[in-house]
Amino acid sequence: MKKIDGRTRRWIKDTNKTVIFEINYLGQCGCGVKEKVLRKIELKENQTLDDLHSAIIYQSFNWFDPHLYSFFFDNKPYSKNIKMEYTCDNHINLDPSEGEPNSTDIQLRKLKLKKNQKFLFIFDFGDDHHFRIKVKDFGEVQEGLKYPRIIESIGEAPEQYPMEEDDEEV
Repeated sequence: MKKIDGRTRRWIKDTNKTVIFEINYLGQCGCGVKEKVLRKIELKENQTLDDLHSAIIYQSFNWFDPHLYSFFFDNKPYSKNIKMEYTCDNHINLDPSEGEPNSTDIQLRKLKLKKNQKFLFIFDFGDDHHFRIKVKDFGEVQEGLKYPRIIESIGEAPEQYPMEEDDEEV
């Protein structure tokens, strides 16, 4: 075990493989957006879904306010199939026998991802931001690069909390 950001995590074996994801922002409630917003992000396969979440929200969208989130591997928002959902959890599960792993625990390599596989990411259950994630390709770690890394960015990310026309700046 080692301490990271004040939390204890299991030792993560280093690997030279990467996963390249294509992320499409689908808007609030998945209702669509005016302009295409797409990101390609590469992570090491020993990184976690929590690392993918952080790369999308904080690194590529520059949003700042943390919220609950889930990944739905059956592509159904708020699916009842708990074996297909990986959700954030503020309480790190140190004992795998206690139940299903959460997104902080699960390494990408353990998900047995396949090229072109798609799944849904929902961030902020109040504002309900939907993202379609596609496994675009696999690669190898390049010396000197920091992961996760954004390798393509199309369209401008919306503001996390856009001002309404009726709102006045204070």
